Amino acid sequence: MLDFNYKQLDTSTNFLTVGAGALWADIIPYLDKYNRSVYVMQTNNSFTVGGSVSANCHGWQPNTQPIASTVESFRLINANGELLTCSRYENQQLFSLVLGGYGLFGIILDLKLKTVPNELYKCKQYIINSSDYVNEFLRVTTDKNVRMAYGRININPQNFMNESIISTFVIDTNIKKEDISKTSFTKLRRTVFRSSVNSNYGKNLRWRAEKITARLISKKVFSRNQLLNESVEVFQNTDPRYTDILHEYFIPKDSVNQFIELLKTVIPKYDVDLLNITVRNVMKDESTFLKYANTDVFGFVMLFSQQRTAAAEKEMERLTKTLINEAVSLKGTYYLPYRLHASKEQFNIAYPQAAAFFSLKLKYDPQEIFQNSFYLKYK
Repeated sequence: MLDFNYKQLDTSTNFLTVGAGALWADIIPYLDKYNRSVYVMQTNNSFTVGGSVSANCHGWQPNTQPIASTVESFRLINANGELLTCSRYENQQLFSLVLGGYGLFGIILDLKLKTVPNELYKCKQYIINSSDYVNEFLRVTTDKNVRMAYGRININPQNFMNESIISTFVIDTNIKKEDISKTSFTKLRRTVFRSSVNSNYGKNLRWRAEKITARLISKKVFSRNQLLNESVEVFQNTDPRYTDILHEYFIPKDSVNQFIELLKTVIPKYDVDLLNITVRNVMKDESTFLKYANTDVFGFVMLFSQQRTAAAEKEMERLTKTLINEAVSLKGTYYLPYRLHASKEQFNIAYPQAAAFFSLKLKYDPQEIFQNSFYLKYK
């Protein structure tokens, strides 16, 4: 689908029509020429827009629903080879199934997306106790001028998960474009991040560096497009003996402190190498059928480094199943795009709409033309 990457901004409505194969890395510079920006996307620009809406990603735009909420309409090639337009008013059921439907209902040809102005922000960061995370995050993001926000939790074993940093990006109409910070210290950030792999010393050093950086970048100026336009390659593993593994758990805000306390005791029991925990809030999803945000939640994004061995894979599977059980016990869910470690029972508990989802799959695609590993395991 990468060749389906055309882009056309309607300057009267500010809707972007874009081919499903377009990378965010190409979309952001295109919008920048019109002083517009992406409404919601995941942290990095290395993915296609079709893939992002099929996984219904969320971003670090605070108090915002997942990306499906920004889709006005899309065109879909269905199992019969027909080209259908889907929106909240036309083929509504397919619209909700395809968004967050992992490609199981057809091929998205192109989409019409909402855009927002490419604003200029000043960064402000807060170093807090993790037990205060929800209250502090909600406090600082009640300011409507806060347009981007995320948190990071300390994973240094000596002070495991006791401290957090909340980063906010606040619109300031007095900023001039020439004030934009010129460098993101990409090479240094990568070196510090990857040096924490399999190293408690490196993790401790990285957290200390992040707290120092928090003071250094406060009041620095960034454009929205500058913040969004960063590649995943900045942090990803390049050692063939290892792979990076992502987990994500969505926890209702009233249970966040309990989940943090559970993580403190659960993760050290397993032989895994945790590199990072980022926390972002996601508002209740009003658009998709197979939804992970059934209410307002906080998403815990966890990055692990894992050896490419059968033993390491088994240990990661054991941890995943434990964390899913803990999340579900708090009325939370887990994110589906990653490793298929969840049991069928866990999947059906976390996603009670799954049976109806697969039944509708057979209604729209009775020959099961569109398949993937997720479907084959859980259908």
